[in-house]
Amino acid sequence: MASAISGLRPVETLLDYAARGPDVIRENVTAIVEVVERADAFDVIELMRLRETPVVLDGYRESLADQRPAAVELIALILLSRGERAPDGADTRKANPAAAIADFHDRCDVMLSVGQFMLLSEGRDEKYGPLTTLAATYVGHDINVKFKQYAHVHDAMNEALFGTEHIGNLLLDSLGFSYEDFIAVRTAIREVYLDRFFAARDTLGEIAQEWSDSGRAEQPEDRIEQGRAAVHDLMFFPGKRAAFTASDIAAASNVELGRVEQVLQRFSVPFGAPSDPVATVESYLVGNSPFRNAALVVDGEGNYISLNVPIGTDCFRQVVEATVKTDAAKWKRYEKRRVAVSEQLAVEHLETLFGTSAAYVNLKYFRPNPGIDVTQLGANAVKITSIAEQTEADALFLVEDVAICVEVKGRSVSSQARGGHVQRLANDLRATVGDATEQALRLERLIRTNGGLWDENQQWLDLTSIREIRSVAVCLDDMGPLATALDELVRADVVKSDRFPWIVSLHDLAIVAEVIDRPAEFLLYLRRRTESEVSLNFAAIDELDLFMLFLSGQLYVEPDPDRVSEEFLGVRRPTAKDRRRYRGQAVPTRVMTHTDPLDAWVYFREGSSQEEAPKPEFSSHPAVLGLVDFLQDGRKPGWFRFASDLLNLADEAQEDVVRGIDNVIESTKKDGQPHTSFVSFAGAWGYPALFVGSQPAKLPQAFASQHLATYGITKKHQIQSDRALMVLVDERGAIRSVRYDNRRPTVDAELDELATEMGLIPVEVMGRPVPPSARRATKRLNPGKKKRKR
Repeated sequence: MASAISGLRPVETLLDYAARGPDVIRENVTAIVEVVERADAFDVIELMRLRETPVVLDGYRESLADQRPAAVELIALILLSRGERAPDGADTRKANPAAAIADFHDRCDVMLSVGQFMLLSEGRDEKYGPLTTLAATYVGHDINVKFKQYAHVHDAMNEALFGTEHIGNLLLDSLGFSYEDFIAVRTAIREVYLDRFFAARDTLGEIAQEWSDSGRAEQPEDRIEQGRAAVHDLMFFPGKRAAFTASDIAAASNVELGRVEQVLQRFSVPFGAPSDPVATVESYLVGNSPFRNAALVVDGEGNYISLNVPIGTDCFRQVVEATVKTDAAKWKRYEKRRVAVSEQLAVEHLETLFGTSAAYVNLKYFRPNPGIDVTQLGANAVKITSIAEQTEADALFLVEDVAICVEVKGRSVSSQARGGHVQRLANDLRATVGDATEQALRLERLIRTNGGLWDENQQWLDLTSIREIRSVAVCLDDMGPLATALDELVRADVVKSDRFPWIVSLHDLAIVAEVIDRPAEFLLYLRRRTESEVSLNFAAIDELDLFMLFLSGQLYVEPDPDRVSEEFLGVRRPTAKDRRRYRGQAVPTRVMTHTDPLDAWVYFREGSSQEEAPKPEFSSHPAVLGLVDFLQDGRKPGWFRFASDLLNLADEAQEDVVRGIDNVIESTKKDGQPHTSFVSFAGAWGYPALFVGSQPAKLPQAFASQHLATYGITKKHQIQSDRALMVLVDERGAIRSVRYDNRRPTVDAELDELATEMGLIPVEVMGRPVPPSARRATKRLNPGKKKRKR
């Protein structure tokens, strides 16, 4: 990006720069073509690969790295356009491509950046509708982000979908090789490459050591020649060393040669007829990439060379689907497996996150017919089939007093949409994100409105105990910016509600499930990601950037203080300072790369890095985490929903809570009397209140517990709080009892009278509750490039 920005002329804007993008592309392609005119294409490709992809991941940090793997593809395209690996009769050893690699990197950086500016400039005017900019962003994401999924999740999903034990010989019959063959070939390509790379390195090291040990005496000519060859193989003319044949891979993998050839052909691009390199690059930059499903280049003699990723990375499923789809019977068989795997894995990951099994999987229930109001399908409804039709939800979780509605979509985003076709992208999004959202929210509306639903046997499922409902829409495909661009999805009528589910890919859900330590943390993340102000104010290319931002405590937008004051009793009117602070932080924030710690942890676990790294954790006060863990152990009252309320508090608010508990204990130690503390935190998700009471050493627990309950229940009623947690502690600080009251506020004259008798402070003179959660400190967070997962 630095190279691209340096190309700006004085007073030139990015729009101006984009307007002359074709000239910039032509200038840089022409310069590269001139330098590589007599070079072996494989030498140039391997040299670029060494420049743009890290050999080892120990200490690798994406936010600090300057590699651009897409640059390898650009160079390969330019070389492919000449129609041959090397010009006839050319002495490729007289070329010196190694000296130009740094310049090639800068030129490719310029072209990749200006190509993205050109796409975004078209989207600025929404030429093809509200998804124009999103389509441009998606194309840029598809081109520039390699390793969109971490390897262990990527391979586990593919094995579940395509393993022979699961799907028989479907792949062998359709593609000429099995999934196991593919894995063996992929592994062998890497092993052959590394064996030759390290052999050249070791030879060079041995010769250098011999020379040093001999006091730098002149070595035999054959030994000098061996050293010279090793240097050429490593750093100057590495194409021959990096190349391999189908026979090489068959020998290394023990896979039949015919099957190896089928794999290599499926994932390679050959040299074809000569073409215009400028036009080829321009086509690539708008989304027409021959390398979307290929990671190899093959010459006319059957020699292959790898580009920037292992074969099948981010594309194996799409390659299989494109072939299987041509046979209706095979496609039906595969599609059944795809649906089953998608739903099974999604439910398993959510069960890990919630710490409990789904209450219902493939829940069949009745929804109102068109024109029938949802209220007519309440508990007292009759003749159900005359006003409703049966439908199905993929899963419903019931965790304490929270319901989570889940819909899963296994359909893929089409190649046309990946290539930037706006209308096709709109159709694909409506068939995946749109349908999943509509179906999840349909179930949510029934529960929210009627307090239950009718199952397939026309039996009433009573859910009146539910106080909070969230929805999750899981997609098998990697969604990238498609899942985080809520504003565009709403304006394009993909999402048609003022309530939003958490839209997430199956891969990202799997990673979140591996990282999150507590169910209450996940509920808080669901709240944040389904809160419209957060979704509209934080723009990110990748879900995991938002997730890591959440773990650090920065994914938050303060609620409108006027709305909070009007909605909840006991909250004072906001000041001008409150309103200025709210307006000042309610601005769009571009979230950049935040996954370095996550990458390091995953790479170490996968064995890609030898550098040990800790698992990322949610940042919170140790004492508050201790209370949350106490509630979770044995699932005591309030362990899920109220624990999430506690985790939502800002650092200073958590300090106040802990200080209040300490003060209650110290006061009781001094005078031997029971004491209480009370704090409430009104916000976007209701009006929780925390009451802490002490039990003097000489006071029976039952009496102290009742004393706290009387105060807590009465105060909760007075302020019309929707939920309260009452925690009793003894003089040592040990928790003796907890009570969770989530009864909805009602009119109760007896409690009104009791509040007066107890002398509780009237709500009209109460101070402002503790403000919830942490505020962002900056408006642009951790600038850097998008990540590459592995």
